[in-house]
Amino acid sequence: MRKFILPVLIAFILGAATLSFIQIVRGQGVDTPAILNSETQDNNRREIQSDTQLNAPQQPAIGFIDSPSATCYQPNPGRDQCFLSWYYLSVDASPNYMITMTLSLNNKGPVAHTQGFFQTSMYVPYNMLGDGVQVACGPLGAGGNPQLGNAYGYTIRARDSAGLSSANYGTVYCPAYQP
Repeated sequence: MRKFILPVLIAFILGAATLSFIQIVRGQGVDTPAILNSETQDNNRREIQSDTQLNAPQQPAIGFIDSPSATCYQPNPGRDQCFLSWYYLSVDASPNYMITMTLSLNNKGPVAHTQGFFQTSMYVPYNMLGDGVQVACGPLGAGGNPQLGNAYGYTIRARDSAGLSSANYGTVYCPAYQP
């Protein structure tokens, strides 16, 4: 019996000693920042801590599409011809690459399509669309507003290299065509 207990006891002690050297793997511990450096002077203490997200995997993210100042203007009041334009269209997808940005109008379908080439953001200034998208101004009250003409709903969609997409929707009213 003694010959059996002694090897089991030695195996248990060796196993406990081996397990005591194994520590928690980084990422399995509590999300408290690690202290990289610490200095003390009088009663003041200064610490340099690591970011808890320092080695965390980056989550792919596509940003919101920024499209300020959607406007509809009528360059010649004597014609039923208006132009829709935006000050700029912008979206980013860092660390992924932007693939496309498409502008669609509710009754016309896609009217502008921009493609990216190894870029993490896409910026389309107002002059890249020329005068804008040509639409009919419409008679007074045609879009539901009694003081304006047609209303156009627009959709701006963007897609990045990870397959994520973003969309921005809005409505713009045109001035009325009054012959």
